[in-house]
Amino acid sequence: MQSARNIVTGSRAQNSYLPAVQASETPIPLRLSNARRALAEMFIDLCLAFHATTVPLDQEPGETDANRALVAVAAMLGHAEGRPMNASEIAVRLRMPRTSVMRRLKVLRKQGLLQRIKGRYYLEPHRADQVPHQDKFTLILAKGFKEIAPILSEMDT
Repeated sequence: MQSARNIVTGSRAQNSYLPAVQASETPIPLRLSNARRALAEMFIDLCLAFHATTVPLDQEPGETDANRALVAVAAMLGHAEGRPMNASEIAVRLRMPRTSVMRRLKVLRKQGLLQRIKGRYYLEPHRADQVPHQDKFTLILAKGFKEIAPILSEMDT
């Protein structure tokens, strides 16, 4: 039996023990499948890109922790809105236990992404001034919106 190791093909990973299924063989039709695929790819790629911003800029990101990326994005959101959040506010915003948020905030501070000032979380000044991986975010969004633009324009009518 083949192992369950991941094989990376392009930007997608698939398990080597799963048989390839052609789109025409899908047993359940999926409405708006191209748009859903584009949104799913965009979501995954954005999560990976945000995760990459949570590690020091001179390091490669390790295993993806999507919840840590969410905590970092929530802290960045508060900072960007001019209303930095404390750990409890981040926990409420993310519907995540406060202890889990605290643990992830500690890691993010240790990695130099965030700093705490009077109990509220801000991007570290260098990170606030720079936009790491901006080109990656731009590419992800452009690719995703290209696919879903027709649906969005239908909503305008």
